[in-house]
Amino acid sequence: MNYDEEWLISNRNGSYSSSSASFSNLRTYHGIYVRNLNDRYDRFVLLSKLFEELKIEGKEVSLDSNYYRDVVYPHGYEFLTNFDKSSIPTFSYEIHGTKIEKRVVMDPFDDVVMISYEFGGKLPDQFRLYPLVAFRSYHNVVRKSDKKVISEEEDKAVKFSSDNLSFRISRVGAFKRDDLWYYNFRYPIDEARGTNHEEDLYLPGHFEINDVPKRITISIHTDELQDYSFEEIKKRYLDSLSKVNARDRKIIAAVKNSTKFITRNNIIAGYYWFGPWGRDTLISLTGLLLVPKRHGEAREVLLIYAGMIRDGLIPKNMTDDGNYDTADTSLWFIYAIYKYFQYSEDADLVRLLYPRILEIIDAYIKGNDLFGMEDFLIKVKKPQLTWMDAKTGSTIFTPRIGKPVEINALWYNALQTVKFLSAELNMNLPENTDAMIPEIKEKFREKFVKEDVILDVSEPDDYSIRPNPIFAFSLPFPVLDDFNEYKGMFDNLLTPYGLRSLSTEDKRYIGTYEGDQYHRDSAYHNGSVWPWLAGPYITASVRGGRDRRELISYFKNLLSLQYVPEIFDGDPPHRPKGCIIQAWSYAELIRAYFEDLRDRR
Repeated sequence: MNYDEEWLISNRNGSYSSSSASFSNLRTYHGIYVRNLNDRYDRFVLLSKLFEELKIEGKEVSLDSNYYRDVVYPHGYEFLTNFDKSSIPTFSYEIHGTKIEKRVVMDPFDDVVMISYEFGGKLPDQFRLYPLVAFRSYHNVVRKSDKKVISEEEDKAVKFSSDNLSFRISRVGAFKRDDLWYYNFRYPIDEARGTNHEEDLYLPGHFEINDVPKRITISIHTDELQDYSFEEIKKRYLDSLSKVNARDRKIIAAVKNSTKFITRNNIIAGYYWFGPWGRDTLISLTGLLLVPKRHGEAREVLLIYAGMIRDGLIPKNMTDDGNYDTADTSLWFIYAIYKYFQYSEDADLVRLLYPRILEIIDAYIKGNDLFGMEDFLIKVKKPQLTWMDAKTGSTIFTPRIGKPVEINALWYNALQTVKFLSAELNMNLPENTDAMIPEIKEKFREKFVKEDVILDVSEPDDYSIRPNPIFAFSLPFPVLDDFNEYKGMFDNLLTPYGLRSLSTEDKRYIGTYEGDQYHRDSAYHNGSVWPWLAGPYITASVRGGRDRRELISYFKNLLSLQYVPEIFDGDPPHRPKGCIIQAWSYAELIRAYFEDLRDRR
């Protein structure tokens, strides 16, 4: 058993509960009660840990495990017999004839975490729960001198407060005050990443139960708790998960897991450190919302982003106010509207948004300080405006000034979309739009296609073998339609977990994503495998006539993962790295499966 395997359960507010199988926190981002405070996705670890101690036949036993500087202590993981995170995280323990099943669930709409303990065999003589509180941003750590925590005993709960933050734990047994600090917790994943990795946690007191029942349920919440049982919260959570009709149970599970990213009006790009990003949301909308027929939520997301358009631009993300520095997000917005119409047939919304589409097209034609049209193609004026945008300090690792291939594939797709929607909905087609489309197609082939290679960027010409040309074949209106002639250029990029971001034959290739931020970012788009790119590769391959069963077989390991991460190492064995789960990784696999791979018989 992998005791460091991570689990996560989240809700529509962007709040979550997460740790490892052994409940030893491995990151600053782990916590039993991590609450999102606002629309900028400022999340705070309020309750870091809630560990258990039992007295069985006079012996003291701890279920807890922690990493410290030189030791792992206690060894509660030794009692763990099974761990299952497929629906709700479930942990089974056996200790001297006592069996314990622990389950964690989160209300899908309210910031409520509930934990259930069921005892089998011999009941313990005593059961104690120890809440270790943090009250800090999930990016940071806390030390003893940083915090003052107040504990207040209420009728049904104990309230814990620090500064302007608070939460409650429902009363189970007697609350005994401790006022202790636990020192030097070590977070090994963050340590390896060169970030904050050591902190102290405060124990205000513990809960003590002497007459132990067969089942104990506790609630962690902020406001007054609604009178829900654990089973009712569990049902609310399971009912909220996305559902599809499919034969493949692993795809059904992936669709359910993909619900973790959905908020009330947006999509979180990945866990742990991302909030909603415009590009990621608009790419993910098809797989996460349209395939499982969550059309109302997709409509709301499109309206939210339409309301933020400024001078034809969609913002880069929701966590950095006023950041519109992106050359492709607005084009992905047009893509998302097309997919929405394709799935929902909601002509009313598309008519409402059609003027915003034209505003975007006009912005690309007229140009601005980020990009502009030149010889019918889109030229990017700054080096960090595409999805390959990693930067540490003053170093931009994949500068792409010029005419990036995927931007121009999206540009062609956008104009074709306008033409399509104008005809479908009897809307006005702007002058010269129809005439521009064949010009773009001709110029694209002239500027990007060089014998058996498609450039990553044109003018200045960049012959780097990267995955970006795949979008010339995979978008709804592909600018190129002869994938089989060029699929060889992707052979060195292709892995069973997605496409590498750079050919292994390139001297800049870095096969392992590890180390501090600088070294990680240097590998991010220079070798790391991106599973979301498996989606467009599958679409292009099926259009090129490749057998669907071959593709399912090739990507079977990726399609079988419970948690699909942000990236994998470029080098075998392709270890998962980055975010433990990423929205567009799920979304593009789901979209490609249902649009391209599923047996429709």
